[in-house]
Amino acid sequence: MRKKAIQFKAIWLISAVCSWGVAAIAALPSSASPLAEAPLVPVDLAQTRISPPVPPLPTPLPAPQAPAIDGIVGLLPEPTDDIGIGHLRPRDLSFLNSPDWADSPYLTANWLQAAAIPIYIEPNGSHWGWIVNGWLVPNGQTPLALGRDASFSMLQTYYALFSFPVTEIRQDGWFQFQYTPVGNAWAHIDHLNLGSLDLAVETWENRFLDMGWVEYRQHGLSQSLNSAPNSNSGNILGLIGPNSFIEPLAFNGDWMQVRVTQPAEGCTVLPGAATQEGWMRWRNDDDGSLVWFPPKGC
Repeated sequence: MRKKAIQFKAIWLISAVCSWGVAAIAALPSSASPLAEAPLVPVDLAQTRISPPVPPLPTPLPAPQAPAIDGIVGLLPEPTDDIGIGHLRPRDLSFLNSPDWADSPYLTANWLQAAAIPIYIEPNGSHWGWIVNGWLVPNGQTPLALGRDASFSMLQTYYALFSFPVTEIRQDGWFQFQYTPVGNAWAHIDHLNLGSLDLAVETWENRFLDMGWVEYRQHGLSQSLNSAPNSNSGNILGLIGPNSFIEPLAFNGDWMQVRVTQPAEGCTVLPGAATQEGWMRWRNDDDGSLVWFPPKGC
């Protein structure tokens, strides 16, 4: 995937999103403690970046409403789908590990009813509208309920959580994310704490490491296992076949350090399996990821 800025016109975007659906959930916790973890966004973001002013919220502000599952598309990406370079999700995920996690109001896409994200046509460009309280609210237009009035795009990135694919992150803090099958929008890193639930952008590298297991997106794909993060023929240690259990260890550009056990069926190691460590190519020349992960784990 080549990083690109996709501009859109307001009328075109409204027509592109006119098939969404949303289910309501009651009161949400008003705050969440931050995660004690490594930075979710790239560390090379400019420290002197200028934060854009926060635009005014829509008036009247629609009441919180949670998206309906049947209005969400693209949860499990096809092998040729562009999944971008990361995803937009709630910052604090402790609710997924709590004993009563199944009762959380944030599960699947329900966290959107507690989010507030101003969206723009382009970086440093015109403010176009808001995703707020589970609604898409174009400036001066009737609010569209996410999942009821139009379909929208998310990925299942955790057992019980969906998130928006992020297609580009710039050094000045602007990032582009996909939220409909044909529509992208721009937002700013400094605007992710405007709702009652703080948000974060996480790269796929961080998510893969946290998951601890990836698999090929393309059925039958194989990759060479190298002793170093480059394609020199003298570095080849062997071949990583499609029936392999692949554990990410570290990343270096387009290369991923892995521990590979093969043969395996899913995450079940088969008799006679052997384990080897090395480096494999995890994304192609167009920055498209060659691997994904089963969000429900083993």
